[in-house]
Amino acid sequence: MAQMVQLAPAKMPLVAFEHYMLADERKSHSMACHMRFWFTGHFVQSDFEGALRRVLIRHPVFQMTVEGPTTNKTNEIYWVAKSSVVRACLATSNPESSSAEQAVVMPFISWGELGTPIDTPLTGATMDLHTEIGIRFWIRQSNSESTPKTVLLIQFHHSACDGLGIIQFMDDLLMTYGQLRGSCQLTCPIIDPTAFNLRGTHHLDQEKWAARKSLDWRRTLKYFMTIPTPMLGGRPPRPPKCEVSDALASERIVLPKNYLDRYRENARLKNASVNDLLIRDLFLSLADWNRSQGKTCRIVRLALAVSLRVVGDSCASAANNVSMVFLDRSAREIRRSDLLQSISNETKEIMSFRMGLSLIRVLKRLGSLRYLMAFLVRLPVCSSTAVLTNVGHVFSNSKLMGTNGKVSLGDISLESLELLAPVRPKTNAAFSINYYAGELSITMRFNSLVMTTENANQFLNQFSSRIKDCS
Repeated sequence: MAQMVQLAPAKMPLVAFEHYMLADERKSHSMACHMRFWFTGHFVQSDFEGALRRVLIRHPVFQMTVEGPTTNKTNEIYWVAKSSVVRACLATSNPESSSAEQAVVMPFISWGELGTPIDTPLTGATMDLHTEIGIRFWIRQSNSESTPKTVLLIQFHHSACDGLGIIQFMDDLLMTYGQLRGSCQLTCPIIDPTAFNLRGTHHLDQEKWAARKSLDWRRTLKYFMTIPTPMLGGRPPRPPKCEVSDALASERIVLPKNYLDRYRENARLKNASVNDLLIRDLFLSLADWNRSQGKTCRIVRLALAVSLRVVGDSCASAANNVSMVFLDRSAREIRRSDLLQSISNETKEIMSFRMGLSLIRVLKRLGSLRYLMAFLVRLPVCSSTAVLTNVGHVFSNSKLMGTNGKVSLGDISLESLELLAPVRPKTNAAFSINYYAGELSITMRFNSLVMTTENANQFLNQFSSRIKDCS
């Protein structure tokens, strides 16, 4: 680099949630996520890859690999910088230079026409953080100049980043691309790569961690007291020899603005949030689904992804700053008239007391004992009936947002997007929700070893019907 910079350490330990996602990786079920973006317009390959080089400097987690076995202690599993440029990024908030861009390690990128099958690198469909950086790209573009279309698929490992981090990364990438093309005169948002060093602290010192100890362990005890019922599928049980769940097995529904407006107004009238209403309808739908499959849900458990970001994290680079909370309801509780009120009360408590930190405390303890993390995540029991991730109003703070509610630069416009969260054994569905351009998008990523596409379609139709009824 042009100036002398004191380099950050060559490697740094994974934090608790990163370790958890790495330990939960298995051949049959990958802990990689996907995001799909639909655009009108075409990207110029040389400028897109040039913009990517610049952006990767500002997001150092995608310039690292993992060293150490997943079964060891947390402090024996490390992020390892791929070059001295990455270490400089972690040491200064202004690491960019032409020489730095040339030293960037580029991820797997596949270009092709629309309809070209998704190919994989030599390392295989499953992303191995021990040998490659944690992000991949597929760009598929129509060959029509009159109606240009582009589909961009991003695969990223959940040990490296979460959905909100990828949206931030994508916003940075689009703006940088616009600058290279001359179609965007805006200044890129300030990204501080050095903030990556502070991930996992969650802005809590030892005194604050100690103050919430009883709260965290009380919630943990509640989790281990019950075992939830899995969501059933239409496939008969099969021996799990070499079978791998399809990482892109998913179905999606998009509800237009009038339905979202009605749903939002219904939530207001019931003194609840839209998210509370979605949680209630998902509980009801899961209980009805299992009943229709011939089994009563004794306990339905939803694992809710919750961001641990605070106001001061808005300039941080892409990272995995998320946790999970778990909501349990018995079949009897789901049938009660006060189901929505009980959910609303619990989610307010979750937000007020940052309940996502409870899991982080447990993961830190598990990660400090050799083999315990890997042992517990591989127990053959259902940890949750389904996962729900609501990334909210995506790109709402983007400088590229136009008056039509869509991100655009030059002749390129982002029309729609979806997140595909990973599934794990006995947690057979992961639901991802976002609001964009006035629409409500719900994607169901399902375990293809247990459920069929027809199962997923049927369930989403039932779920969306409940949302449309707006009762």
